Order: sequence, then structure tokens, then C-alpha cells
Amino acid sequence: MDIDQTQKEQALLKAKELIAEGERQRARVRLARQVEEFAMGNVSVLLQDEFVRNVSQAIVDASRDNSDGRAATLLEKLGNQACGEDVKIRERAVMALSFCFSLLSAEENDALLEKVVLAMARWLQIETIYLPVCDTVCRQLQQSGLRMLDEGHWQQFDSLLEILFQIQSGALEKGNVIRGLVARTQDLLATPHILEELTLVCLHSHGGRQALAEKILIRLGRRSVIFLLEKLLISQQKEERLRLIKLIPETGKVAVPVLKEYLTKDIPWYGVRNIVLLIAAMGDSSLVPLVLASLKHTDIRVQQQVLDCINNLAGVDKKNYLLSALSLVSDELKAHLIAQLGQFGCAECADVFLDILADRDSLAASVRDDILGQLCIVLRLVPQQRTLILLRQLIAEREKQSGAGQDAVTLIVKRTLQILEPQLQAKEKKERNVTQVIKDEDEPIEVFFDSDPNAEQLARLNLRGLEAQVQQLLQEKKIAEATALLVKYAVDAAKEKDFVTATILQDRIMAVNPNALIEAIRVGEAIEVEKSSAISSHYLSLWSELYDFLDTESFAALYHCQRFHDYQAEEIIVQQGDSHPTLYFVNSGQIALTCRQGKKEIFLKRVNPGEIIGVAPFFDISLWTVSLTAMTAVKVQILKREAFQGLLPQYPGLESSLADFCRRSDTVPELLRVTGETRREDVRHPAQMIIVNTLLDGYGHPSSQQFKGQMEDISLGGLSLLIRISKKENARLLLGRGLISFLPVGSNEARERRGEIVGVTLQDYVDKDYRVHVRFNEPMGAADLKTILQQWRK
Repeated sequence: MDIDQTQKEQALLKAKELIAEGERQRARVRLARQVEEFAMGNVSVLLQDEFVRNVSQAIVDASRDNSDGRAATLLEKLGNQACGEDVKIRERAVMALSFCFSLLSAEENDALLEKVVLAMARWLQIETIYLPVCDTVCRQLQQSGLRMLDEGHWQQFDSLLEILFQIQSGALEKGNVIRGLVARTQDLLATPHILEELTLVCLHSHGGRQALAEKILIRLGRRSVIFLLEKLLISQQKEERLRLIKLIPETGKVAVPVLKEYLTKDIPWYGVRNIVLLIAAMGDSSLVPLVLASLKHTDIRVQQQVLDCINNLAGVDKKNYLLSALSLVSDELKAHLIAQLGQFGCAECADVFLDILADRDSLAASVRDDILGQLCIVLRLVPQQRTLILLRQLIAEREKQSGAGQDAVTLIVKRTLQILEPQLQAKEKKERNVTQVIKDEDEPIEVFFDSDPNAEQLARLNLRGLEAQVQQLLQEKKIAEATALLVKYAVDAAKEKDFVTATILQDRIMAVNPNALIEAIRVGEAIEVEKSSAISSHYLSLWSELYDFLDTESFAALYHCQRFHDYQAEEIIVQQGDSHPTLYFVNSGQIALTCRQGKKEIFLKRVNPGEIIGVAPFFDISLWTVSLTAMTAVKVQILKREAFQGLLPQYPGLESSLADFCRRSDTVPELLRVTGETRREDVRHPAQMIIVNTLLDGYGHPSSQQFKGQMEDISLGGLSLLIRISKKENARLLLGRGLISFLPVGSNEARERRGEIVGVTLQDYVDKDYRVHVRFNEPMGAADLKTILQQWRK
């Protein structure tokens, strides 16, 4: 019985084996048929699990049978379907490729494995939908990448890494899940020993391999950034540090969180400085806030690096960042920082400067004078009464301390007061902004158009009733009626010469109805017509020659750009040596034109109504060579250079026309020539030679700004030289600057002469050559002049 049972079991087992073998045979047949169908283009077989799981075996079998061509063809077709349009087919094709990767890795078939890796990478490059197979593919790509690096196949690895880097950096648009998987893959590829090898090649090799190592390090993600940054912090070789400082910013946005994290760590001062330098090198202005906290660092070198970063990156926010820095940095850096902020010429900066000036005793004694001197210079750009009060207090303090009060700071303060006091006196006397003022029947009508904040506020108060009507119409959806109402009131205001109200209503029209462009233009035209009619017949008669010389629009624009001012008899209008570029149009009264010659005051002429004074300072960039004093009560119109500049974009030919008109009747140069009062009283000697010059800063110290110029002539009291300047307004900045000229007195010897730039005139319009006139602080000796002229004649 036992024997029968055993035989039965053996027979049953054999039957099962035969059935299984038969099933395997049928499966092989089905797979062969499916493979053939797939090879013929039937992609629907990818929807069958059996094919997806087993096609990898068919590919391996084909490679074993030396049918590599067929195996490669099947892999190519799988790769094409992985990049197709049908999401389901793409997913199934990638699953089949993943099975192929596992089987070919076990078989160590590197040639076919490379094709699989390339196909999976191409799929990852185009796929935008997260599929579960993504995890497996990223892991397999990581394994393949590590193998490439270990075997030294860097070029092959770089092609794979390029795709991962594009995804991680955002160059290829992907969802957060896919980007997260890729970032993790990059981290796992960046193993310590690989990073060490790549960095060594990058720092100490040359040629193509070094460039490839740099490229791979840049694309290996966050761990690469950390490794390179740690290397930078411990490196003792300058050349290494410079190469790393250049390399790390090229890793892109992935470096930002790492740099931000390291700025919070307790690292040496030079580490912080290098990180700030790296952030600056990234060229992204949005990163500036990351470095601001380092302005409080105890080491001044770190503070300076942060300031450099702000200057390089900050763009439109530079002023605000630098203002914040002013209260944080060491006093040693404040003088230069104040000079930078002074260039903005804004009231906000001036208020901060005045606070520092008021609290001057808290400044470090070693740099206090430097800071005070720079404050006095930059405050010239924003006249305020508080400035005068504090500067007068400062002078009193300095004179009490030093007696004579001839130290550098006191001299700068006095010069600043000379500049500011006339401007503020004029500002105090400026008439209130009114629509129309009639003095008496014989006086001209004076109309003012500048938008004074107080006038605007009053106009808005008067418009409250109208605004309530407009709001009611808007609530009722009657936009057209609201627009018509605003237009009517705006035109009526213009006819009444209330241009502030008319302009407010013009803006309100566009706010209420953005489509009412034609109505807004009509209001604008009405305003311009009424402004033109506001110019009195008395004024047109007085300035009839100028009116005929200019076109009507330019004349009206020039009129509205000017400001009226009254002076009492004996009141000084301009002092010789002032530097403000202003034209004075005399409407009534008489002005004495005088000049100093040594200790004498020479009367040149009486200026009458209808004359224009100030041509050279306004057009030619020079100091005032004469003084103006009111002989009687005087009414003038003042045209400031800054306001005039605002007209030029709209009236491009106005400057040349006005200059031509003014020069026709300008008698000042001839009067000075007749009296012998020129910029240089001594005889000028021609001497054309190239000399080196250095501009002085506000304290009279040599700056880093050095330039060469061709000296044209020289005298005991000064010289002139030719230099090239791209913009006229830049040339104007030279006026009043001190400089040192190095004058040759031997073959290898030069003598320094200090002086002040008192004039800059355009010499050649095409080449932008300007003649710079320099007055020496102290006259030159006759022997020195003779030596210089001998050098020229050689």
C-alpha cells in the first residue's frame, strides 16, 4: 500500500512538472509573439504585465545569442515609447526599462546597460507627471552614476548629470515631487570620496579634465556646495581660495540656503567675509538682505565687504541699504559711506547726516574730522536751516578750541556756509505759490505754476464737494456723467488760472474712467492754452527779442520753468566765486555788476531790465567772475540749471538756441578783459605737454582719481589743460574741485602744484574735449615756470 501511495505522489509531481513546463513553453511562445508584435509597432502589448516583466529576458537572450542588433532595437523602441504622448504607455515602457536595468546589471552587459540608462534619463527629462516608477528610476540612475564615477567615465556621467541639474535648477519644469527625488539623487551621487577627487582635479590640474571636474562639481547640488565651502574656509593657499570663490557662485540657487546657514554659524571673520563675497558674486539683488546682519560684525573688514556687496548688487534699493548701514558700521567706514549717500542728494539722507552732525561728540576721535568734513560737503546739496544752525555751532566750537580756526574742517564748514546761506536766504523770501498776483497797474502780472504741497492740499480741500458728487455718480454706475462733470470743472479751473486744481482733476478723470483719454488730453490742452495766455503783455514787450528768437512753445516752457524773486536795494544777489549755475532775467530795477581786483572792488556796469546775467556759469561751467548787487528794488526771474535740464528732453534744441541768444548780448567777458580782470592775471605761455593730475577729496587729500591731460598753457598763477569728458553734466562736477598737477622740471623729475578748477569749457563738440582752467593755490616761482617751459621746448 505504501508503495502504491509513493508511486501516486511521484506520478502527480511529474504531471505537475509537465504542466508547468508546458505553461512555460506557452509563455515563451506568447512572449516571442508579443516581442514580434512590439517590434512590428504594436505598442498595446505594453499594457500586458507579462510582456513588461519578461521583455527584459528576451533582450538578454538576444544579446547572448549574439543578436545585439535586435536587443538594441527593442531597447530603442522602449525608449521611444517612454517619451511618447500616452501617459499609460509611457509608464509601462519605463517599467520595462527598469526591469531591463536590473537584469542587464546582473549580466554586466555594459553596452546595453548604457542604452537603458540613456533612455531612462531621456524619459525623466520630458516627464512632467509624477509616476510611481519615478522612485525606482532615480535610484537606478544613481547606481549607474556612481558606477560611472568609480570607473572614471566622467564624460558619460556629465551627460546624465546635465539632465538632473536642469530639473533641480528649474530649467526643466517639473512638479515638487520629481524635483525632490532628483535633488536626493544628486545628494547621493555627491559622496565624500568623489567630491574629494573632483575638487583635487579642479584645483590642481589643467586642461579639459579640470574643466570637466568643475562642471560636475557645479551640478552636484547642495552637498557639493557644502564640501566646496568647507574647503574654502580651511584653505591656506590664496590661489585655491580664489578658484573656489569663483566656482561656488556658479552652482546657482542651490548655494543660497547653504550660504545663509553658514552666516549664522560661529566661523572666523575671514569666513564671513568670503561668504559675503560669494553672495555678491552671484549677482542677485534679492540676496542683499542675507548679508545685512554682518554689518554688525566686530571686524571692520567684514563690514567693508558687506558695503561692497550692497554697492555691487543693490540697484534701486541701494540708498535704503546704505542708510541702514550708516548706523551700524564702525566710524572708520562712515566718511566714505557718507560721500556715497551724498550723491543721492535727498532730504532723507540729509536728515540722517544732520543727526550725526548733532551727535558729533560720540564719533571716534581718530576719524571725527574726516566724518565732519565729509558731512559738510554733502550737506551742500540739500539746503536746510538746521544745517546752518549746526555748522555755526561747529565753527564756534572749533574756533574756541584752536583759536584761529584755520584747520581743514573749519575751512570746509565756512565754504559750505558761503554756498548755503545765499540759497536759503532766497528760499525764505520766495513768494507764496499763488494763481495770480497783481502789484499795480504799471507792474507786470506774475503767475506761478509750481505745484506747492500747501497749494495742492488747499485745492483738494476745496474739491471735497465735487468729489462727493463724483462718488455718488460712480455708485449709480454713471461713469460717463462723472467724467463729464470732472472735465467741466477742470476746464473752468484752467480758465481761472487755477492750474493746481485743473491738474488734480485731470489725474482724477483717468482714475475714474481709464478710457477717457481724449477728455484728459482736452483738459491738458486747455491748461497749456491758459498757461500761455497768462504771460502778460508787459512781459512779452520786455522780452520781445527772446520771444521772436525762440518758438512760442519753447518761450512758454522757459517762462514756466523760471522762478520770480525780489531783492531790496543794497542786497547781494551773487558773490564773485560762487558756483551755482543760474541765469538771472532782470524784469525791473537796476543791478550793479562788479569784480574784485586784489583788494579793490571795480564797478563794471549797470544792469537794466531786459538783460540776462550769468551766461558763463550757466552754459560754460565756471565760477562767477563777477558780483551782482541790487542798486534799487529789483525783480528778476531765476532759471536754475537743474530745472532747465528737465526741459531739454522735450525741447532738444532749446539749450543751443538760448545760449546763442544770451551770448549775443553778454558783455561780461569784454568788460573783464578791458579791466584786466581775467581768471589769470599773469601772462600765459603756450606749453603743450601731457601731464598727470590727481583730484583732491573734500579734505584736500589726494584721492584715487588720477587722470592725464594735455596742458595747453601755463602762467605763474595757473594753467589750462584739455581732457575728454563724455557728458557735459559730468564736466560740471569738476567745478570747484581741488587737484594736484605734476609738472615736469627734469627728465625724471616732476614738481607738484596744487590748485582749484575754476572753469570747464567745451573745446571740441565732436570729440567731447573740454578745457579745464586751474588756479594755483599759491603763485609759482618764475624760476620754476622757466624750467617747465624749457622742458616743453625740448
